[in-house]
Amino acid sequence: MMLKIKQIGMLLVTMSAMLVLFAGCGDKDDGGDKESLATLVAETVSSSTTTNKISTQGPSGITFEATIVSQGGDAEWCSFDLNKQVSSAGGNVGDPAYLYLDKNNSDDDRTARIDVTYTNGYSTSLTLTQRAAGFIDYDRSWGEQPEYRSDDAYIYKTYYATFVSNQFFPGGKLRNYSVCYDVDRHISHWVAYPIFKKVYETPVLSRVNDFNYDPNDQLPVIPTRDQQYIGTGGNGRGYGAGGYDRGHMLPQASRYNNYEPNRMTYYGTNMMPQNSTLNQNIWASLEGKVRGWGGLQTYDTLYVVTGAAFKSTKTIDNANGPIAVPSHCWKVLLRQRGNQNRQISQFKADELKAIGFVFTNDDAGAATSIESAVRSVKEIEELTGFKFFRNLDPAVADAVKSQKNLADW
Repeated sequence: MMLKIKQIGMLLVTMSAMLVLFAGCGDKDDGGDKESLATLVAETVSSSTTTNKISTQGPSGITFEATIVSQGGDAEWCSFDLNKQVSSAGGNVGDPAYLYLDKNNSDDDRTARIDVTYTNGYSTSLTLTQRAAGFIDYDRSWGEQPEYRSDDAYIYKTYYATFVSNQFFPGGKLRNYSVCYDVDRHISHWVAYPIFKKVYETPVLSRVNDFNYDPNDQLPVIPTRDQQYIGTGGNGRGYGAGGYDRGHMLPQASRYNNYEPNRMTYYGTNMMPQNSTLNQNIWASLEGKVRGWGGLQTYDTLYVVTGAAFKSTKTIDNANGPIAVPSHCWKVLLRQRGNQNRQISQFKADELKAIGFVFTNDDAGAATSIESAVRSVKEIEELTGFKFFRNLDPAVADAVKSQKNLADW
């Protein structure tokens, strides 16, 4: 029924779409004090969203079964298996059940009804709605957003978090970072994020230091089996022998404002196997400089994309499958000057500055100076095959992305 589709749309549902959905006879009985519950991460998803998750909870020692009872539309489009039609799944209460969806290319919304039953008698019916084609779910105005590149192995996801309110931000949910995650390589090609010190870094809290999976409490789902198995709470486990650190693409020190956004920087989707000497020395120095550049008052926001290039086939053995080892680690930066209320597409070339940095992911890279690592954004586009800062005015993009003057920073 399904091809191996892993292109994922961005999160379009509001928080209200993630509220508890349940009906039935479960309550706090049958040998436990935990209420029986089964919920969808999102009840309504965009046309291009191809994963979702049913979360289960209840008294220990019971099991559940989830069954897709009906699917509206011209064909079966919802399954519990990525590669074929599977209409039921089960397990111990507390385990998730992952759903895999075809993209909706039709002009009509479609719904699937999913019944969930527990061995303690609890039952509920969940309704999943997938919107009709035509909804734009990646074309955002954020200055850091790279261009979408289609690949069956790529999952595009943006993590939202609650930040402490201050005079620059009144509080509530804000984007934390976005990823282009490769489920075959078990690593993100890039992580894109804004730097604005007074919003994202202050007040300064301590680091969470909780290496772990993305828990998939936001869409799209990145199945646990496709993530790096590098931590299960606390310091967890590293990459083993070989001289590689769990290198943050978005540095945890760039998200000190609140515990939630800091914790998200420890997800495996934000980690790359990085030469230990490189990570702990010159790379850390560059990260510090970027935070400093993000704290200046001569511009509003600094837009950053950090990522990995794969010019070799080296991998690290991992319980969830081999993790690709980057041949290069890189950053590209864009800053704007002037009116804070304009989108990046409205700035002229002389109001924008861009620069990039590339290090080989080895001891030679660790011995490279920041000055020697400078590249233009165009050069890193050629290295990676990705197009960065897609929202720039095409009339100024080439000139801006050709810049590489460290003195401007």
